[in-house]
Amino acid sequence: MLKKINTSLFCINCNEETEHIILYLDDEIKSIECKKCHRISGIDKNELLELYTIDTVKHILTEPFKLNKKIKEEGSTFLYSFPKRIFSKPYRIIKDIFNILEN
Repeated sequence: MLKKINTSLFCINCNEETEHIILYLDDEIKSIECKKCHRISGIDKNELLELYTIDTVKHILTEPFKLNKKIKEEGSTFLYSFPKRIFSKPYRIIKDIFNILEN
């Protein structure tokens, strides 16, 4: 899952503490950008998009097994949330891809 965090860090380019955007893919930092000078540390967009795509495909391939397990564990209560999950997942994936391309 892609996540953006805003924080203050010391920028070696600006030589002062500035606001930064840290971009995580799952629990790994993929890039750190200074909001003042826009210096980016980390991997480039193409690498990040490739890693995200590989991770997403793996997730999609394992999803039927996860759904089957959830249905067995939760029974009919799971079915009430199922339609919501079907519609929200593609939106979240598209949002993540745009976040990668935006940086």
